[in-house]
Amino acid sequence: MNEDLQKRIQDALANPQNMGELANADATLEELRAGATDRPSSDVLALAIADALRHLIGGRAADALRVAQSGLALARAEGLHAYDGWLRIIAVVASLHGGHCAEARSELQQLEAEGPRLRRGDRACIHYLRGWLAALDGEAVTAHREAKMALAVAVETGIPWFECLARLALADLQIIGGDRRGGAAQLRDAEALAARLHCPWLDFNTALRAACAAREGQNEAPMLEALRTGFRIGREHGFLHATHWRPQDLAELCVVALEADVEPDFVRALVRAGTLAPRVPPLGVERWPWPFRVATCGGFQLLRGETAVEFSGKGPGRPMELLKVLVALGRHGVRVDQLADALWPHMEADYAHKSFTATLHRLRRLLDDDEAVVLRDGRLSLNKARVWVDTGALEPLFDEFDAALRATGTAAGGSVLAEYFEKVLALYRGPFLPDESEQPAYIACREQIRARLLRFLARLARGWEEAGSPEAAADGYLRCIDVDELCEPLYRQLMLCFQRNGRPGEAMATYERLRTVLSTRMRAMPTPETQALYASLRSTGNPIASP
Repeated sequence: MNEDLQKRIQDALANPQNMGELANADATLEELRAGATDRPSSDVLALAIADALRHLIGGRAADALRVAQSGLALARAEGLHAYDGWLRIIAVVASLHGGHCAEARSELQQLEAEGPRLRRGDRACIHYLRGWLAALDGEAVTAHREAKMALAVAVETGIPWFECLARLALADLQIIGGDRRGGAAQLRDAEALAARLHCPWLDFNTALRAACAAREGQNEAPMLEALRTGFRIGREHGFLHATHWRPQDLAELCVVALEADVEPDFVRALVRAGTLAPRVPPLGVERWPWPFRVATCGGFQLLRGETAVEFSGKGPGRPMELLKVLVALGRHGVRVDQLADALWPHMEADYAHKSFTATLHRLRRLLDDDEAVVLRDGRLSLNKARVWVDTGALEPLFDEFDAALRATGTAAGGSVLAEYFEKVLALYRGPFLPDESEQPAYIACREQIRARLLRFLARLARGWEEAGSPEAAADGYLRCIDVDELCEPLYRQLMLCFQRNGRPGEAMATYERLRTVLSTRMRAMPTPETQALYASLRSTGNPIASP
């Protein structure tokens, strides 16, 4: 075995604070793997541990688990069990990192079954991993007890790198449990250990825990500073695995970092590697790395990551229709029979259900992701953690705007109004699925979104007018008409806006624009309501009421 690599592996196993040294050994490890059949089994097992650790710290949990399990299989076949503890621990951590708690628990039970062969360090790891599982299960008391026992064994055995990890876990549990003083003391001790060991990997983990603690205490400046430090270290060393017992909290730190433009490329890589998802889907975070993005306003587009999903020569067909109808009917918790009726209205129920089942299978195969679309208890949903939809992002934005107006009354500043308008217009690029067939579900969804948009614009225009900026109100309507020129109510609201601000000529010109668009595109005339509004404009001394 390469002597330099052998030293790195030995250092990593004896002092895992040095495991970051393995991150840059890719080429050498590849060379050694190529000649593994000519080496003693003990060397192959040591190489497996090095390889698994490299995958783990690089955020490739599935690869780490695969390598660890292969190593355990070889150890059983050869009767070599010196490295079993390490391989089992890596398998547990990789399973937890991948979100597979049942598999992690199974691996941990097999590690515990080793009994007398377990070393003191192995026992410290067992307590730590028990605590991690308990924290994920919401069992705070058990998690706290196991973390304290892991710390006690680490201190007694003299394993400073593991003492640091145990203190970080205990600090986190104490802070969320309300013992901020105790948590801060544990965090300070962990930071001192990391500094003494000169270990970037521990520095990375302590910085993230410090950011989490600052966030719990609503201390924004220290939180951002800790995030900058931690994510910079992570980027420099390629650390895409954090020993964080609460992945949702780590995901929320990533949301904060992206909003503050802190190491955005690294943060996106960390989210992807850990499949991180915050408690509330970050629908408004533009750079969040959604596995899938679905755009429906102004036209249909489906992205996997940053790339458009390619269809076969026959086109998207029924699978995409199922996706579109699911979006139109609300995206979440839509009854299967409702979807089947919408897609196969003239087919008997049994055949429609069979067609639905086959189409759902084809959709999942097209997405190459079984978790993106979830079927549970006869209801179909898009996975909120994996699929972003523009209509789903619009709804909370409208709600947020309404809440902001309730909080400020009519005193919302012009910059606030403009900010909300730009956010809405970035999402509303036109009517819902304008080029699709006249599927009733599409029509209903299209009109629901337009109704919310019209209400939003009316309140926005009123705010601009009261702030002395009627031109901004008119410009807002005009920009919306540009993206949805067949939405007749937009023209009426713009006509009213012009009339209220003493610009009747422009109000009448707006009507003429509408008449021309409808005649050219639809071979239709404006509705009686719009014609009556136009007539009132032409009559003198007959003011138009406010909406």
